[in-house]
Amino acid sequence: MASSNYTEVKILKRGAYYMTPLQFFHLDEIEEHISDENREEILLLGHASLRQALEDMLENSEAYLVRKEGEPMLVVGGLWFGEHFPQMFAIFSNKLSDNFTAMARGSKMLLGFFEKTNPAISMTISAKYGVMVQWAGWLGFRPTSQYSLPNGESYVDFFRCTLDQNNVYDSTRPVMH
Repeated sequence: MASSNYTEVKILKRGAYYMTPLQFFHLDEIEEHISDENREEILLLGHASLRQALEDMLENSEAYLVRKEGEPMLVVGGLWFGEHFPQMFAIFSNKLSDNFTAMARGSKMLLGFFEKTNPAISMTISAKYGVMVQWAGWLGFRPTSQYSLPNGESYVDFFRCTLDQNNVYDSTRPVMH
């Protein structure tokens, strides 16, 4: 939970849950509550340590922490910006199974927030986490490829595009003069 010395800006709120921009003071809490699966995956992706990966995320991505009022983090979600389309990522707490319904509902809300400024988003998920692969499909991402890293880990790339929905030249919209 946020220290009483810090104020969290609640940029999205739904019931007792809210989203706040990720701040440096959140990193200790994330290290304490991160799921074993996310901890393992961060190290498999070549980061020297969990702390180094979190600091890199804080400095080089647009990231947000989601929690229930008065409770530890539920998820950290965000976008990495690279050469092509932004890559959505999520880091879940070790209490994910206790909060799965809230996480699922919040995922759609978070994705809607990102789509307001990014009509095309990609995502990469380890193939061994079938529930997360299904989650990506449920969010409307489409699998585009699957590949293996030299360490033998297999990943699935996903893509989601809402250009058709956001296109001002869409033929179903009336002409405005």
